[in-house]
Amino acid sequence: MAMPLFDSITAHETGEAVELLQELIRLRSVNPPGNEGDVARAVARRARDWGLNASLVPVVDDRPNLLVSLPGAGERPALVLSGHTDTVPPGETPWEHDPFSGDLSDGHVWGRGAVDMKGGVAAMLVAMAALARRGWQPRGDLRFVGTIGEEVDCIGAEHVRDTDGLAGVGWIVIGEPSNLDIVAAHRGAVWLEIVAHGKTAHGSMPHLGVNAILHLAELLRWLCERRFPYEEHPLLAPPTVNVGTISGGVKTNVVPDRCVATVDLRTLPSQDHAEILRDVRDLAAELESTTPGLQFDVRVGNDMPAVETPVDHPIVTETRAAVAAALGAEPAIRGATYYTDGGIFAPSGIPMVIFGPGDDKLAHQPNERVEVDHMALAVRAYAAIAERLLG
Repeated sequence: MAMPLFDSITAHETGEAVELLQELIRLRSVNPPGNEGDVARAVARRARDWGLNASLVPVVDDRPNLLVSLPGAGERPALVLSGHTDTVPPGETPWEHDPFSGDLSDGHVWGRGAVDMKGGVAAMLVAMAALARRGWQPRGDLRFVGTIGEEVDCIGAEHVRDTDGLAGVGWIVIGEPSNLDIVAAHRGAVWLEIVAHGKTAHGSMPHLGVNAILHLAELLRWLCERRFPYEEHPLLAPPTVNVGTISGGVKTNVVPDRCVATVDLRTLPSQDHAEILRDVRDLAAELESTTPGLQFDVRVGNDMPAVETPVDHPIVTETRAAVAAALGAEPAIRGATYYTDGGIFAPSGIPMVIFGPGDDKLAHQPNERVEVDHMALAVRAYAAIAERLLG
């Protein structure tokens, strides 16, 4: 029996993944504003050097999506390896290593995006390159889709969806950090912007005004205590509510007539986002009814459905078998608290799983870092998944 190609991947090739990751970390693509162009061009350049087809697809400004492919024989549907090229900001907390250094230290690559998810992007590209070097022709196309904007509005994934970028695709593997587990489900997200409008007055006579800050705080308290109906999910944690930002007022001695807050609700597949929005607006209307001059505007800033693939679906079982062969141990199957571009792709009906290097608990954290060993294992695993689904 012939040795699987993933078993022939060399230490030099897995080292290429580490080097590419370091390069990508040093190319800042913090979103907002994004600036993913340099990252996309760097990956495209490497992909072409490695014998892969690569193209940049304009989406907005200098923020292109990236498509890389290893053409197949047309006997099977395509497999998409999905990643995004933007990151969140590094934050104000000091880091042990500069967040844009890509330092290699203590067996880890350090920097913003190391885990979420430039590590996955680098490992996917090197796995494709390793297969191409060995003259492997898949029975269906092997594609990498690198999208912009996942950390804010998923505009890149929407562009892929809306331009038939998923035509002919049979499977999607999303390279978000999973600690090398197989993630078959993730929660959804509803981001709300709530604006309270009150009435200004002198700070010494607050009874003459309507304090927008206080009333918005009351609505937020109600919202955080509200238990929106849901059915428990075997892989997912219960729903959560987080008040992310709040701002309002103009001066200490002035009753504030405007206050704005943003709220992040994480949801389960059993929950209806439209119903949740109606409940929030009903809560706001109830408060308005008790306070003349108070008005709330509740707007949706992001609406991402939850994603779930049955654990007995072939994409889960086949991916698990491939990863087990590559890693020498069977990976766990679990859910994730975060959302992905999969929420945009899910309505297509294409089965998907999440698998990637790095501890997802380090995503968006200071001192984000990924183990070098994880990068090597991920390269092997992505190659094994491609061989199993397209071989």
